[in-house]
Amino acid sequence: MYIPSAQSVLTAGLALTGSLTKPRTIVEGSVLDYAVEKCEDSEGHTRCSKPFVVTKSTCYQLEWRTEGTFTHTTAEVRDAGSGELVFYRDTNGDWTPEKGELVYLDFKPKIPATGNQTVHYTVRTCE
Repeated sequence: MYIPSAQSVLTAGLALTGSLTKPRTIVEGSVLDYAVEKCEDSEGHTRCSKPFVVTKSTCYQLEWRTEGTFTHTTAEVRDAGSGELVFYRDTNGDWTPEKGELVYLDFKPKIPATGNQTVHYTVRTCE
């Protein structure tokens, strides 16, 4: 006779409720774009996200929008310790890191003379 362990019962219960696959917000907020390449400029404006931890082989969905009529920004994921570029996206989409690390986001303006715009962003786990 098979008697399930507490772990297998809990895992099955979570799977049935959708808790294992439900997307979860990792970080969200609003910052100025990275026209001035510092996380905090001389006037005290925040220009990159707060650092957050990503896990190896976990899918993350990056979404952002920039205020302004004619603007376009790209998202850059950078290592929080070195500032080194880890990942780059031109449009909303998914990213699966190759290793777990502490990272932050910045958003580079791509149309000349359109910097210093507010960017609203969300990072969540994929569905």
